[in-house]
Amino acid sequence: MKFYSIAYLMLVIVILTSCYNQRENINYTTFSEPQNPEQANSGAWEATGRGLHLSFGSKDVKYRKAEVPMVSVNKDQEFIAWKGERLSFQAVLWSSFDVKQVECEWSHLVSQNGDTIKKHLIETNFVRYIMSDDGYVNDESDNMAWRDSCLMPDMLDNLPCIDMEAQTVRPLWVTVLVPEDAKEGTYRTSLKVFSKDNPPQELRVRLKVVDRTLPRPEYWRFQTNMSINPVSIAMWHNVPLWSEKHHEIARHYIELMKLSGQTVVNVSIFNQYNNSNQDAMIRWTKTKNGQMKADFSRFDEWIKAFDDEGINGQIDCFAFDPQGKNELSYYDEKSRELQVKLLNAYDDKELLIRCYTQVVQHLRSAELFEKSVFVIGGGESEVVKHLKQVIYQVDAEQKLELLAQEWSSGLMENVFAANVPSQFSNLKEWFKMRHQQGLETSFQVEAKDLYPNLCLSSPSAEASWLGWYALSQGIDGIHIENYNNWGDKPLTEARLKNKSSGSNFLIYPQARSSIRYERLIEGIQDFEKLLVLKESLQTKGDELSRMDIALIDEVLSDFVIDRIPRESAAQMVNNGQKLINEIVLK
Repeated sequence: MKFYSIAYLMLVIVILTSCYNQRENINYTTFSEPQNPEQANSGAWEATGRGLHLSFGSKDVKYRKAEVPMVSVNKDQEFIAWKGERLSFQAVLWSSFDVKQVECEWSHLVSQNGDTIKKHLIETNFVRYIMSDDGYVNDESDNMAWRDSCLMPDMLDNLPCIDMEAQTVRPLWVTVLVPEDAKEGTYRTSLKVFSKDNPPQELRVRLKVVDRTLPRPEYWRFQTNMSINPVSIAMWHNVPLWSEKHHEIARHYIELMKLSGQTVVNVSIFNQYNNSNQDAMIRWTKTKNGQMKADFSRFDEWIKAFDDEGINGQIDCFAFDPQGKNELSYYDEKSRELQVKLLNAYDDKELLIRCYTQVVQHLRSAELFEKSVFVIGGGESEVVKHLKQVIYQVDAEQKLELLAQEWSSGLMENVFAANVPSQFSNLKEWFKMRHQQGLETSFQVEAKDLYPNLCLSSPSAEASWLGWYALSQGIDGIHIENYNNWGDKPLTEARLKNKSSGSNFLIYPQARSSIRYERLIEGIQDFEKLLVLKESLQTKGDELSRMDIALIDEVLSDFVIDRIPRESAAQMVNNGQKLINEIVLK
């Protein structure tokens, strides 16, 4: 009898194994991740047993590739979402043996009333690992060889499947695009993960859609201003800069920008980007009589590319960087050669005036002047004040944006857009006053900041924390200079001299998103939710509503930078999101 039982069991195993292999083979190509400098703990991996393991994880955790992620698994999870929300969460795969062709398959989201959210609105990305620093890097850390390095999970890759090596982890980043017209209720769905020679693994999701609607990103009041580098896109895709093919490819990156509510187009007056001396956005010519003449065709086409994708709220014209290299490339009609001139804010004042005059005249003739802003980068106050005077001499009505890296009296007087480092504190009343005057105030994180930051080694919750910080301080939005300033190997290598990995980019080639970017969007959505909630509660005006407003203000008061060493960004964000859910579920 025992013999027949064993034989039956073996037959069942054979049948099941053959079923696992019935899925069609998928041909796909991808890049190889760098060799992991961290060694796996073989004993810990052997204790996990055979097969592919799957569990919900925490989006606040950056799971190491060679480290067993958890001992016990969680197969069921509930999430709360608003209509129109981009809801993200993280799951984790791991195996002590090689696993081939790992695939993810969702079922439709179906409510208890039979309402359906189609499964194509669920995006599942394999999280890819990139070589990074293991911690913060200051401006004296110029030797990458001796710095602690590791593989950091960040890039979101939309592959049809992936192979896993033995004793490795593969996080999954899942995003549910909740429709604006979704019906209120609790929806259920499941994720099945298939692979060769392994039984399917399953996760079960309950999604509670509440009767609240998040505005579309183009209507968000949070002002996201990210500077895209068109040269990096052209170089990576190996297409001529400003060509029709370049514009076609760039649209994918513009679409990705829109997810964060971007409404600003960034353009450059001089050679803002690397290796662009011969391909500047504005083509300048020095005529035989010494005049500067500008060809704005590329400039206009770039603005139109954004306008075609619905980004047309403001035009930021980068005018000068007092701390950087400002080069003017121009064709000299006399020598019939391309010349490159390094500009000095003082010595080349008259040349700057001639160039800025051309730009302002074009903006006015193209009916773009009203929404154009001249941007001056950070630098010593006296230099910035001088550049202000130069631009106002050209046109006193030209709006300006200044980056204030040091505070001095009158620096921001009559300045339309103030961009301050996140480390500036105790300025809430000034931010509030500017907001009441209809002036913009944004903040930015810098590579030199230990926290909060958007680097690869930064806790991912810090990206979400930034949205809460903006609302707590009365700031209108964020300015991010480095959306895609990639290095030579952006898919595999992120380490930099003197700066933390990832401080030069937020997204990856082929318009791949990142955990950092998705968490930034999450914080911006929280900013919008809080505005909607507070306005709704103020309209009601009853005692319970006033108490809820007081609770929101109390939570927001925690979002000050000095608190992060004592309380993690994840804890603050989670407490805030918990309060939002408690209020909407009342």
